[in-house]
Amino acid sequence: MLHPVGPLPARVYWLRRAYVAAAVLVVLVLLWVVLPNGGGGARPDTAAAVSSATPESGAPTSLAATPPADDPGRAEDADPTSPGTSAASSTAPVVTARPKPAPPPVCPDRALSLQVRPERPVFRVGSSPRILLDIRNVSSLSCLRDVGSGQQEVVLWRGTGRLWSSNDCYPEDVRDVQLLRPGTALTFGVVWSGLSSRPKCAGTRTRVGAGTYQLVARIGTLVSRPAPLVLR
Repeated sequence: MLHPVGPLPARVYWLRRAYVAAAVLVVLVLLWVVLPNGGGGARPDTAAAVSSATPESGAPTSLAATPPADDPGRAEDADPTSPGTSAASSTAPVVTARPKPAPPPVCPDRALSLQVRPERPVFRVGSSPRILLDIRNVSSLSCLRDVGSGQQEVVLWRGTGRLWSSNDCYPEDVRDVQLLRPGTALTFGVVWSGLSSRPKCAGTRTRVGAGTYQLVARIGTLVSRPAPLVLR
């Protein structure tokens, strides 16, 4: 079989055999390279190879292993409440308490106007006239003022004679502190029985007759201008 037989020269048959042998050799080499472990058995997967690393090699025992506590790459995961965490690593915002605003000041008399007026121009003798007090903030600032009944008084005059006061028989000491804004007004009402009176409701009270009288009101130390009250 080694001696070529055929109509062609022997050299041709030897070349054919050489080509075939070379092709077979190339196929064997490729199989050896492609097959794992040179065709000697199954190749272990990468995950198994990593997990089998020895502790002495310095490689982690798993791809998901937690880095050591001093790993600089874990700084953002540090617990701000732990003793080992520096103040610079805390991201909690610093809340500064705002100071409470100061309350508005007490209204001085010059910041207010007070007006007294009867509810009607003329009242019948024996009736119970209703008298109104208007207090207004005429300043440019808001302020506080006690306008309670303990600060209010209406007095009825005939010339220089004092005939009646709203505090003679019904004194009160009720506080009512109000915030008065610029330009705003408060109105209060007082009902007069039509009888005369003295301080502490002393003496006998008598019916006031027809005539023109003067009303003067006050709230604390603020006193109004006189206003007429007519009885017929």
